[in-house]
Amino acid sequence: MSDQGSLLDFRRGMIGNRLRHVKKLLLVLSGKGGVGKSVIAAAIAAILAEGGLSVGLLDADVYGPSSALLLNADSSPEEGERGLVPPAKHGIKTMSVDLLVPGLPVPLAGTGAKQVVLEMLALTDWGDLDYLVVDMPPATSDIMLTMTSLGKRNLSALVVTMPDRLSVTVAHRVLELLRRGKVPIAGVLGNMYRTGTRRGDSRQDDPRDLAREFGVTFWGRLPYEAEVAAAVNAGDVERLLGTRFAVALRRSVNVYLNPF
Repeated sequence: MSDQGSLLDFRRGMIGNRLRHVKKLLLVLSGKGGVGKSVIAAAIAAILAEGGLSVGLLDADVYGPSSALLLNADSSPEEGERGLVPPAKHGIKTMSVDLLVPGLPVPLAGTGAKQVVLEMLALTDWGDLDYLVVDMPPATSDIMLTMTSLGKRNLSALVVTMPDRLSVTVAHRVLELLRRGKVPIAGVLGNMYRTGTRRGDSRQDDPRDLAREFGVTFWGRLPYEAEVAAAVNAGDVERLLGTRFAVALRRSVNVYLNPF
């Protein structure tokens, strides 16, 4: 998977130097919006941080940035000797366009959105991180091509979907693109399972079968829970981490960290 026209971009060297201090880069993707990707990305970052790891969260979904809101982070990045120092909340260093231009609309075309992400990557001084979790925009885009072209040594992608035909179908396209681009796939995660839902109405609706088809890890099923929305609306990360949703996600993250 290549990002054409960027080979001479001076920011590539700067980004490479930044990411050299990041042990693992986890991209959280989805084929469409509305599947809970951003909440999952923030929750994964919080779960990793509560385990004592040094964690960053990059909001690459510049069309609808939400990471700062989810973590209740409202401090602007500070200028340091080596770049912009992201604010830390709940032990997570967070960078989002919403911290740079709070509350303001940022009208961007595909190329413009990619430039914003490259600027954030080039200018942000993350320091040493065990994990940088990246909340990606839904579907395939210039940003996906850009992020997956940064190097695959420490990069992997988690694809979030729901147990319905539309979500699984578009997630399939994302997985196929990742496979063709030889991007390491961390797995598939099913979200918003309601009580009594074990799988979709057919094989085309089941995220587990999707993971099996691509030969990747199925991270499990996360329950639909009204308490998650309440915690998100309150900007209360501790409350979010106490939900059944977070308990299930914590198990998935532990399998990811300790696969054997």
